Amino acid sequence: MKQALISAAVLAMFWAGVVVADDASPRRTVDLNKRDSQQSNPTHYEKVRKILEGILEQPDAAVPHWIQTNFDARNVGYVPILMTSLPPKRRLSFALDETRYEAVITLTNVRAEIVPLK
Repeated sequence: MKQALISAAVLAMFWAGVVVADDASPRRTVDLNKRDSQQSNPTHYEKVRKILEGILEQPDAAVPHWIQTNFDARNVGYVPILMTSLPPKRRLSFALDETRYEAVITLTNVRAEIVPLK
């Protein structure tokens, strides 16, 4: 009985540690279209700069995995919905450590054409 209680207590402490460790939601959000990220975190600035420079060189479907593996980002959002603008744009979001970054990316590698309704 005593060993079962000790095992239950150890399991409960382990579970609490897992829950706390998994609760790594970003504490703040930086809009990359409005704010200079270099001022907020110089370490992140270099990663963000490389992401924004290289994103258009990646196939759309590979972007989330590319950002996660090369820049250790989490919660990457790059949904395949284009904004109706000329040139077309697309939303990007990702988290580095406790900071969430969001941007609207201008797609210079996509050719959009306005077609009149018939």
